[in-house]
Amino acid sequence: MKSGTMESFLTEIQINVLNLRKRGHTQDEIANIMGTSRANISMIEKRARENIEKARNTLSIYNDIIAPSKIKIDRGTDVFSIPKIIFSKSDQEEIHVNYSSLQIMEFVNQNAQRYIKNRMVVEPFVVTILQNGDIFVHDYEESEEAEKIPKKEI
Repeated sequence: MKSGTMESFLTEIQINVLNLRKRGHTQDEIANIMGTSRANISMIEKRARENIEKARNTLSIYNDIIAPSKIKIDRGTDVFSIPKIIFSKSDQEEIHVNYSSLQIMEFVNQNAQRYIKNRMVVEPFVVTILQNGDIFVHDYEESEEAEKIPKKEI
């Protein structure tokens, strides 16, 4: 995908640096290629990663807003029961989840590991199910704060 064809939170220079890093180049090598200092490349890469994290956070907030279905996964929940909880809620909402039980377990393992210890949920979190069947994991506090915002009727 060419970056120049769409707007991005990343500058062309940040994209170039990230591409070169992906190809295995060191910051020193990239500095030589681009005719600048390693410190400058380090700062460009740092800002690119910060921009990526902001974009991820923005998408997370947006997905939480548009999600037709939100499920609080409580402390003490066995992680092996999470797919069943998700499928039950998605059936109620008549949403087809795009994942198998195994894929949901993998997703939870990758995206909710900080909430889980020894197969048990130690800190509550929220799973949102989008209308298209995608799922996302969010902090419970984040989701709780979003619910406190007054909703205006149109």
